[in-house]
Amino acid sequence: MESTTVTEVNRAIIESFYAAGLRGDIETMDSFLADDVVIYEPPYLPFGGEYRGKGGLSAIYAAVAQLADVTQFKVHYVLVDGDRAVAVGGFPVNDTGQFTHFAEETRLVGGKIVEIRIYYHDAQSLLGAAKPGAGG
Repeated sequence: MESTTVTEVNRAIIESFYAAGLRGDIETMDSFLADDVVIYEPPYLPFGGEYRGKGGLSAIYAAVAQLADVTQFKVHYVLVDGDRAVAVGGFPVNDTGQFTHFAEETRLVGGKIVEIRIYYHDAQSLLGAAKPGAGG
């Protein structure tokens, strides 16, 4: 008899979540989120703060899309261990085209994403894009 581990189940969830994101399918992404999910963006960013509930993901996408080309979002790789996952990826900033790298740490409970924390390698590109008159 074959047994499926928590890591394997959560890997499938995370891979499906990001596959939907790469298609721009927010509705499918929302289906993987717990109703009380909390998404944390660094507070120093223009769109920084805590986003609560499934509507938070749409709010983040709309805010980030003001500064970066979310249609060019790339996932380089995903690591999953038990109830934790980390996806490393990035996107180009609208004003400069500079690629901004980040890692998203995700926690899952009972097959649903309950928390996402985003860490940027070099957020200066996003901070520069947020300044009035920045870019071209």
